Amino acid sequence: MRLWKPCSASPERTSRRAFLRGAAVLLATSGCTSDDPARAAAERFIDHYYVEINLRAAHDDAVGLAREKVERSMKLLEGMEPAEDAARPRVHYRFLEQQDSNRDRRGFLYELTITFDGGDQTQRRALVTVREEEGGVWRAANFQEFE
Repeated sequence: MRLWKPCSASPERTSRRAFLRGAAVLLATSGCTSDDPARAAAERFIDHYYVEINLRAAHDDAVGLAREKVERSMKLLEGMEPAEDAARPRVHYRFLEQQDSNRDRRGFLYELTITFDGGDQTQRRALVTVREEEGGVWRAANFQEFE
C-alpha cells in the first residue's frame, strides 16, 4: 500500500521550483564576492579564466605577464571549436589566504576543485597576483598553478 501518490508537477510549480533553485544559487554565489577590490579582481579573473573558460574576458581583466599567459592560451586554442557546456569541466574554488602584499600589488591563493564529465575530480592551487592600475582599477598581473 502506498502512503503517497506521485503527481505530475504543474507548469506553475515547475516555474516556481526553477525560480527557487536559481535564487538559491544566486544567494550561495553572492557571498563569494569580496568587498576588497583587489580580492574581487582576483576572483573575477578566476571566474573568467577557470570557471567560465572565457579567455577574452580574462584577457580584458589582465595586464603584464598574466595577459601574455592568456594570449598564449588563446593562441593554442585558435581554430578549435569550444567544447559543449556539458563536456566542459566544472570548476569551484575557495579562498585560502592572502600572500604578503604592498600597497599596489597583492597575491591571493585559491584551491580549485575541477570536476570532469565522467565525475573524476582533481584539485589544484592557483596564486593570482593583482596590481592596482591607474584610476584605482585592480587587474590580474600574474597567475600560476600548483599541485
